[in-house]
Amino acid sequence: MLYTAKIKEVNKEFSLPDNCSLLSVCFDILLDGDVVAERRLGFPIDTSEEQITDEVKKYCVMYAQDHELAADAAERSEAEAGASEVIKNLVGKELSPDKETVPAKKGRGSSKKSDDED
Repeated sequence: MLYTAKIKEVNKEFSLPDNCSLLSVCFDILLDGDVVAERRLGFPIDTSEEQITDEVKKYCVMYAQDHELAADAAERSEAEAGASEVIKNLVGKELSPDKETVPAKKGRGSSKKSDDED
């Protein structure tokens, strides 16, 4: 999946906790042209346009990786849930072999006499 970003708004703001001005960049994350998320990042006031666009692009890559990891985690979780059910069903289960699982008995001796027995 290729996520893209569309910058919607950039404002100069003042951060009270940091006691400094910053650039607040608001952007949409798009997938196939549809907005899937909105994010806002803050940058030091002297950050260049190129640095901001590079960071927003990196954010898109990170967003895609996070979604891939989440999908993988969901698959693992589903498999683990299935394993939990198997464990629950097996613990305490009493089993006895049936005819299909017990091998047929073979004769112990041979009808031929060995040379030693003569």
